Amino acid sequence: MTTVAMLLAGGQGSRLSILSQRRAKPAVPFGGAYRIIDFTLSNAMHAGIPYIGICTQYKPASLMDHIGSGEWWGFTGRSRMCRILPPYTGEIDSDWYAGTADAVWQNRQFINRFQPDLVVVLSGDHIYKMNYQKMIDLHRARKADVTLAVQQVPWEETSRFGVVQLDEDSRVKRFQEKPKQDPISNLGSLGVYVFDAEVLLRRLAEDAADPGSNHDFGKNIIPAMIAQDKVYGYEFDGYWRDVGTISSLMDTNMETLDPASGLDLAAWQLRTNYFEPNARNEVPAMMGPAASVSNSHVPRGCVVHGHVENSILFPGVRVGKGAEIRNSIIMNNTFIAENVTIENTIIDKACLIDRGSQIGIGPIVVNHEHPTILDTGITVMGKGVKLPPGTKVGRNVLIFPDVGPTDLPGSEIAGGQTINLKPEFRHNEA
Repeated sequence: MTTVAMLLAGGQGSRLSILSQRRAKPAVPFGGAYRIIDFTLSNAMHAGIPYIGICTQYKPASLMDHIGSGEWWGFTGRSRMCRILPPYTGEIDSDWYAGTADAVWQNRQFINRFQPDLVVVLSGDHIYKMNYQKMIDLHRARKADVTLAVQQVPWEETSRFGVVQLDEDSRVKRFQEKPKQDPISNLGSLGVYVFDAEVLLRRLAEDAADPGSNHDFGKNIIPAMIAQDKVYGYEFDGYWRDVGTISSLMDTNMETLDPASGLDLAAWQLRTNYFEPNARNEVPAMMGPAASVSNSHVPRGCVVHGHVENSILFPGVRVGKGAEIRNSIIMNNTFIAENVTIENTIIDKACLIDRGSQIGIGPIVVNHEHPTILDTGITVMGKGVKLPPGTKVGRNVLIFPDVGPTDLPGSEIAGGQTINLKPEFRHNEA
């Protein structure tokens, strides 16, 4: 019984705003040492799936560097393989995936080379620990054509999921893709599918020939199969989070600090690429004589002289004397100078927050330009931002990558503002 996994990792992640502006959503850093895609890759490794194809599309450079040949997740050797699969270019195949189903269809040659019995289709942008082998065993026992991993979700969040209705034998009776009203259930599809390989390729071929299709698993493939094939649900009761928004990304990161949350990175034996450039040369974290750290993650390469509370630092972060960081995420190689205060903020890589600055302070004012992205009080700074001494930044502020002192309207940035580069210097915007 041969199994191939196809991992969909081409998403733009627009609700993560500038955090996914220059990287695919699965490549967004997480938990002080990892990237979001590490969870799916580690799950596949622990399940013993030997072959995995990773379908990339949107700004894949950092993702490709991170994954490499898949060696950190055990996908090397004579009987194992990991391949990055960008969109094809040619006279027949399109050069951009039309949907999730099209991404797998365009890479059918990768599947066929192994002549698998089963194909596991995965998403690379969720935080969870799942034993795929249990799902595969149940799929085989039922002689199913496709099995969907499902979980109960809050009723108010059903519009973000494909929801299913199961009969008493767990066979899917109805499927409803992201219902805006009157959901048929609150069993949400988690984007994990186990397919009979022959059935999958046949349904994908039919879908590819349909000019009216969105070429999407949730919108087209699964609904069409319910009437024609044996479609079953696998009810998953473990930890699973969608980190598709700024607030959910912040909350889920913070759950890594809470032993009661169920998110235990060490127990999950999560793997990552530990030899990415810069991070591989980091020495153990150093604490100055006046430093204090509580309920926080402070990894290799960090130097802390101030106070860090309920926060997640990434390798290479420097925290100056008298600085205070609370309820925040500070990514790689960011320098926090003396007497800086940072609260409720996500700061991307390689930023400079100069002395005496105050970030994430004041009342909650919804971001004026992006009210659906920043409305919970979290301030976000993009990669390479440089703030001069004494800068004050309110809550729900969005500061685009590479913004520097000359781009700022002044030393105080009120809550709800968006600060971008001057028009003549903007580049690489999504």
